[in-house]
Formats: sequence, structure tokens, C-alpha cells
Amino acid sequence: MVTFLRQFWDILAGRRLLLGLSVGSGLLFAAANLIPPILIRELIKWLTEGGGGRQNLMWLTVGLLAVYLLRGLSRYGYGRFSHVAAYQVMHDLMVRVYRHVQSLPHRFFTGERTGNLISRSVNDIEAVEDFVAHGVPETMLAVVIPAAMITVLVQIDAQLTIITLAPIPVVAFLIYRFASNVRRKWRQVRSSLSDLVAQVQDNFSGISVIKSFVQEGESARRVEHRSAAFRDASITANQISLMPSGLMEAAGGIGIVLVIGVGGTSALAGGISVADLFLFIVYLGYIYQPFLQLASMSDQLSRAAVSTDRVFQLLAIEPDIVDAPGALSPPEETMSWTLRFDHVTFAYSDAADPVLHGVDFEIPESSVVALVGHTGAGKTTVSQLLPRYYDPQAGAVYLGGFDLRELRIEYLRRHIASVQQDVFLFHGSVRDNILFGRPEASDDELHSAARAANAEEFIIDLPQGYDTAIGERGVRLSGGQKQRLSIARALLKDAPVLVLDEATSSVDTETEMLIQQALERLIQHRTTLVIAHRLSTVRNADSIIVLERGRVAEIGRHQELLESGGAYGRMIAAQDLTAGGLLRGNIG
Repeated sequence: MVTFLRQFWDILAGRRLLLGLSVGSGLLFAAANLIPPILIRELIKWLTEGGGGRQNLMWLTVGLLAVYLLRGLSRYGYGRFSHVAAYQVMHDLMVRVYRHVQSLPHRFFTGERTGNLISRSVNDIEAVEDFVAHGVPETMLAVVIPAAMITVLVQIDAQLTIITLAPIPVVAFLIYRFASNVRRKWRQVRSSLSDLVAQVQDNFSGISVIKSFVQEGESARRVEHRSAAFRDASITANQISLMPSGLMEAAGGIGIVLVIGVGGTSALAGGISVADLFLFIVYLGYIYQPFLQLASMSDQLSRAAVSTDRVFQLLAIEPDIVDAPGALSPPEETMSWTLRFDHVTFAYSDAADPVLHGVDFEIPESSVVALVGHTGAGKTTVSQLLPRYYDPQAGAVYLGGFDLRELRIEYLRRHIASVQQDVFLFHGSVRDNILFGRPEASDDELHSAARAANAEEFIIDLPQGYDTAIGERGVRLSGGQKQRLSIARALLKDAPVLVLDEATSSVDTETEMLIQQALERLIQHRTTLVIAHRLSTVRNADSIIVLERGRVAEIGRHQELLESGGAYGRMIAAQDLTAGGLLRGNIG
């Protein structure tokens, strides 16, 4: 609980004033709750004991009206301020979590399910928001109102007060014993919800594969299984969470019975007035009701504590790819865009075998170097070291003579563009996706990039042209169209370093020709690394690097490597080339 309170105080940074105003309004509401029974008690005294008049009755009526107006205003205030604070906290926390997650290393995303991240970034934060909006003010009222009323009752009859409140400590102890079990159960609920969200997200992302393999029934059964686990965990947690409320309800009933029995006997004997007995009965209802709310709040508190802990576990993950102290952003006009891998050895984890072993090569500025090799040779790993998604365990990668670890990450990645085989397009318009790399570009620059990518010819045929929505991941476009948008995006970014990874695979011959033309324009005057590309591009590269099992097997031009009869020649022969040198398959 101490950890939760510390985390919760951290979450409230910047919003504590709003919550303070909510607490202040709540205290005013609590004070207003004390007054009506006291005024009615005075009325009963006048009626049973005499001493009151019409003028006193008028003032009492006016006083009650003022108090009830104050109650309404203060209740609105504490609800209003707490909800504004809650929505602000939710916004702050969502932005904080999202910014932090973006800073995490690439390996984090390869080992974490997207649905789990969504659950933590949305569902858990909503649970925290709900606690700020309702839990904090209601918990505060549930403590302050009974404390104030008990103070008043003690002044009237301390012995009767102690007797009628006797069940509360016993119930409070039982609720305390329940608390840890409740938190454990709600942790299971949150975990099962994450699994369910992740499963649904996976299924929706792979809906085409599900349909093509006629696995709708199996995918539905998986969701059903996850949903059943979430349902069962929720039912169990709810059953346990309701026990404190039931106990407190019973304790409240016992308290009323005690005040009627003991207090009524005292009133008959003249030990307590009818007016005071009335105040006891009314206040006791008020006292036990907040305690009942407090018992219910233990459920909300448990969910908030679990969700807060899950959010802070995410925030506690430290990025390991960060700017070094004094990281550089060299002037572009004096920067050389030569790339060099200097005896690089890399493994994806300390326990894993190295993927690259002493890889050493150079890509001179404005040259085109092709990287080829069989699947698993380490080609994609090389491309992921360039933008510093990972750092090598030995050796170094240099850009313009600077170790990549000496450069600011933002500077490095801003100067690298990539065109991938698996193109990712965002849900939005064609315009939004092309402008993604340089949002400030003009319409003329946008259109110029689209024309250079051979994309404008199909864009203008779309229903709304550049403003046509392309659907999630560009589902409304063909593979070739998505690839050309990706090239247009890279062209508009205008980065001096370019990575092409399988950029023309799985397209028809006519589309390949259009993409190839666009790529020829894209690589002009750029330091370009071509990974496992079609032979038509590979054979024209300034240099070809052949990787075998994470090591550089050969380096040379196309003809040189063919004549040497080494690994490259064997790969070419295995590709079933025609005499004219056209490639029917892919290298690697």
C-alpha cells in the first residue's frame, strides 16, 4: 500500500491543486451533512420540551434551505474538480507511458505482445482515472463524515456511541485480512484481460490468414478461451470484493439494533432525550453508509493499485539505446555519409549465439552496396544496426568517421531512410502516409516525390486522390501500390543514407519495372545498402557483400564474384538464371 501511495502521489504531479479543490469541496459537503440532523434535533426538542416559536421555526427552515443548497453546490464542486483532475491525470499518464514505450529498445517490442501494451496503456490507465475521479473523493468523505459525526455523538453520550459502533473494528479487521487476497485476484483479472486483448488484436491483424486457412472456428475458440479465463477471474475477484460490503451492511444493521435497543431503553428511563436518540439513529445511518462505501472502495482501490503497479512496471523498464553524454549532431554540409562496419560482432541477447562475427566492410559515400546471403545469414541484423536499434557487443559501426554511439539518435535516424519488403502504412490518407517522414513538406514537394516513385498515376485514380483513406496498414492498396508509397515517403524524407530491404519482392513484372525505375531515382547521390534484392539491382551495385553464417564470405563486383566461383557464384547458379541473366527468384 505504501508503494501504491507513493506511485499515486507521483501520478498526481501537476494535478494536486485540482484534487485539493475537490477535497476542500468534499469537506464542505461533509460539514453540510452534519447540520440538518442537528437542526431537526432542535425542532424535536421544541416540539417535545417547548421553548421554540414561529420565528425560530422560520429561521430553522431558512437555515435548512441554505444548508441543502450548500450541500448541492459542494457536492457538485468535489465531483467536478475530481473528474477534471482524473481526466487530466489520464491524459498525462497516457502521454507519459506512450513516450516512454517509444524510447524502449527494439528487442522490447519483439518480445512483447501488442495487445498487452494496449491493455497497459489504455485499460490500466482508465482504472487509475476511475480511482482519481471516484475513489479519492469518496474515500475522503467516507473517512471525514463518520469521524465528524462520531465526535458529535461522543459529546452527547460517549457510552452509547461506543456500544453502537462496536461492530466496526471487527469488520474493519476482516476487511483488512481480505485486502491482499482481493489485490491478488484483481491482478489475475488484469493479466487475463491483457491476454484477451492481445488475442483479439492478433486475430484481427491476421484476419486474412485466418480466412484463407479456414480457421475462423479455431480463432473464435481461442478468443472464447481467453474470454472465459477473463470472465472466471472477474467473477472470482468480484465475489471476494463484495464480501467487505456484505460484512459492513450487516455491521450497520447490528449498530442500528444496538442504538434502538440500548438507546431506547435509556430514553424510556430518562437517560437520553428523544431528540438526542433521533440524532443517534440518523447519524448512525450516515456513519455506517460511508463505511459501507469504504468497503466497496476496497474493490476499486485494489484494481487501481494493481493497474498503477502494472503501469509503473512498464515505466520502470529502462531504454538501453540512449544518447551518450555529449552526443553529436555534426553539420550536414561537412558530414561524410560513408558507412563502415568495423569488425562487428553481435548477438540479440547475452545468452544467444552471435548472429554476426567480426563483420567488416565499407560503403563509400553515394555508392550502392548490395548485401546478399541465404536466410539467417545476418542481412536484416546489419540493417537494424545502422539506425541503432541495437548496439554491437564488439566492434563498431561508423558513419562519416563517427561511431554511431557518438551521434545523437534523432540525428542518426533522421538521416537514414528505408524501404522495406513488408511496407507499413498508417490508417489515414495517402497524403498523411507520404508526408509522415517530413510533415512540413509543401504540396509541390509531395507531388514531386509521388511522381518520382511512379505512384501519382494510381493516386489520381483513387476516389479522393491524395486524400483517399487507405485503411489500416493500407489494406485498400495492392502490394505494388503500397511499395511505391513507401518509396515516395523515402524520397520526400530526402535522407542521405538509404536501406532497401527486399523492395521488389512478390510483385508482378510490370509493377516491378515501375518500382525499379522509382528505386533508380531514389538511390541517386545516396549512400545505399541493398539487402537481398533482385539480381538486376544487385549486379549493378558498386560492390556486393556476401554473408555466410554471420561472416563476410566475399566482397567484389558482380562479374568478379562470378569469375571467382565462390559463394556468390553458387548462389547465382542455385537461382536458375537464364542465359540473359534475368532472375526468376530472389537472392536470399
